[in-house]
Amino acid sequence: MSQIIATTYEGKYNSSTKSTSNTDPIKVDLKFGPIDLLMGSYASCMLATVDFYTRKKDFEVTGSRSELSYEMSAEGGQVGMINVRLFFDKEYTAEQKELIENSAKNLCHVGNSLNPAIIKNYEFTYGA
Repeated sequence: MSQIIATTYEGKYNSSTKSTSNTDPIKVDLKFGPIDLLMGSYASCMLATVDFYTRKKDFEVTGSRSELSYEMSAEGGQVGMINVRLFFDKEYTAEQKELIENSAKNLCHVGNSLNPAIIKNYEFTYGA
């Protein structure tokens, strides 16, 4: 079953988006644009995906955080590169790190929905 995401354009680069999973609309204005929302969605998805798979292996990544930056493609109008920095406040075993990194890079639904031409650079920091 598909989810309905309803967006109302309010003019002057302002919009309001509602979904079945939130009670308050998400407001977008000139200060926070659609690409910022995309990056925030990608970051949230990666962290939640990592959390899901690590909990299945009986450990947690609570306190993790991300920093994403992006560059637009030379043609313009599209993201060309995303630099992903994920920070985890603990040290993990090599096996746990492999699970964390694979989950972030390959199992996030938002990341898998992005154009495959987008270059993604990942950096993982542990014990931060």
